[in-house]
Amino acid sequence: MDGYCKSKIAVYSLLVLAIGCLSVYAGELNFTASVDRTTVGLGETFTLNVSVSGENISGVPSPKLPDLPDFNILGRSSSQSTSISFINGRMTQQTTITFIYTLSPKKLGKFMIGPCRIDYQGKAYETQPIQIEVVKGTTQPSPPSVTPPRATGSVQEGVMLIAVPGKREVYQGEQINIEFYLYTQYELDDIGISKLPSFNGFLSEPVYDADQLRYQKKVHEGKTYYAALIKTIALFPITTGSLTIEPMEIVATVIKPPKDFFDFFGTAQRITIASKPITINVLPLPEENKPENFTGGVGRFTMSAKIDRDTSAQGEPVNLIVKISGTGNIKLIEKPLLPAIPNLKILEPEVKLNLDKSGGIIKGTKEFRFPLIPQTNGEHVIPSFTISYFNPQTRIYEILKAEKLKFIATGVIAGQVVTDAGGIKILGSDIRYIKPDKLTIKKSDSMAFEKLSVLLYPFSILLFILAFLYNRHQMRLSQDRAYARRFMSGRLFKKRFQEVAGYLKKNDQKNFYSALSRAIINYIGDRYNLDTGALTIEQLKHELLNKGLKSELLDELFEIVKKCEMIVYAPVSQADLPMNELFDRTRKLMESL
Repeated sequence: MDGYCKSKIAVYSLLVLAIGCLSVYAGELNFTASVDRTTVGLGETFTLNVSVSGENISGVPSPKLPDLPDFNILGRSSSQSTSISFINGRMTQQTTITFIYTLSPKKLGKFMIGPCRIDYQGKAYETQPIQIEVVKGTTQPSPPSVTPPRATGSVQEGVMLIAVPGKREVYQGEQINIEFYLYTQYELDDIGISKLPSFNGFLSEPVYDADQLRYQKKVHEGKTYYAALIKTIALFPITTGSLTIEPMEIVATVIKPPKDFFDFFGTAQRITIASKPITINVLPLPEENKPENFTGGVGRFTMSAKIDRDTSAQGEPVNLIVKISGTGNIKLIEKPLLPAIPNLKILEPEVKLNLDKSGGIIKGTKEFRFPLIPQTNGEHVIPSFTISYFNPQTRIYEILKAEKLKFIATGVIAGQVVTDAGGIKILGSDIRYIKPDKLTIKKSDSMAFEKLSVLLYPFSILLFILAFLYNRHQMRLSQDRAYARRFMSGRLFKKRFQEVAGYLKKNDQKNFYSALSRAIINYIGDRYNLDTGALTIEQLKHELLNKGLKSELLDELFEIVKKCEMIVYAPVSQADLPMNELFDRTRKLMESL
């Protein structure tokens, strides 16, 4: 019996291994785009799903959407799923990341969604264009096709895949966990997940993936099975109504014992089984008493707000940091709406997300960093503001409040104050004309005045052009965050480098290396509009290479950063260059940027 089973298992293992080798050899991403329907009514919404799948793609960037002049983008989110296979006790996985965009048409007609694009590891990928027809009235999307559970052979009743939902009824945005259990009465081998549900209408977050099967005895419908948890997924419904979770499928080799004395070797059989579809009823959030400052949060949250400095010199931005923490659909929470603040320009925030999936409950923090640019000197006050979220336990909207903050700005270069004169005013009889005595005016004075007027005319045009460019520059500072960071990068780096020079004069080694590393990284982030706090050095280098910087220059710069960090965090280490030489070398490299 053992020889027979082992020979079959060996054949299956070799086939799966061969397929795996071909996949690795291909090494290409699978990049696709699809919509939930191609015919949509004017005033309705539809979903554009852009999916990237492959191995080890955790660092893949977001896709670049084409121009969509005929559609409104109402929302965006993402989900990630992993296909796992167990081969001879070894786990392999294929990851799929789906970027979800909710769109609505602006007018009737036939329109094209152009190719989406993604650049990854030096290669460019594009999707096929999609045609959308916008019609009058309402349309209903076709129901998703559900593949019925199937199994080949006579062992279907002895092996089952069961999906267990945490709840059958939830609010829109409320977390619900789905657990997939494998039940078997036989010995199994070469188990693999062949199909994962698409989770249409949900934002999904993987919570648990089994690296090995831990069986426990369970009774199901009066029969005893060995049951093991294969996968747990946290779902957040993003629409309302009756939503169906499609089946998950697995393939496995079933090893059956001998039937009788003459069946000496027993049998090994390859089967495919699937879970049953599950229907979840999603309730809409109550409209009664719904606050205007609702930011989409469903769960339990707290909020804190602070500024990263109390003073601003020469128009240097001050960052307002709003942090929302708690459990629930934290990915879907939108930025707070800040009140208008006189003499402050508020730029679009940087967003940082940190998730914790331990215990099966999605929790974490979402941080919004708003750059505030002072326009006048003096004290600037950020008034108290509030946001609200929906608590599904109490079924009410709860309000979070941020306290009042303030900072002082100095050295702001005031722009030209332009007042609205309300048009040209025609002067009338209130002007008393004075008739000059032509006999007393010398001809030479008149000629001098004419020459001066000729010289002043082009000068006035130049002033007008400069005023126009300055006004355009101020508008870009307030509306274009990348431009504002790039514009301020040189001034901020000079200030930071002066701080480094101060530590050099004091021979303060620890602060010198820390400030030097920080000055380099912060300048790169400001100059090229990168979120350096969320990127590793290798990811940062990759981004800069894509922007055309030379590899040799980056190698030298990041080598300095690594040395500085090594000395700061390992004080026993010694630098291979004296501080003054490292200071001069850094200055020359930064000039090359």
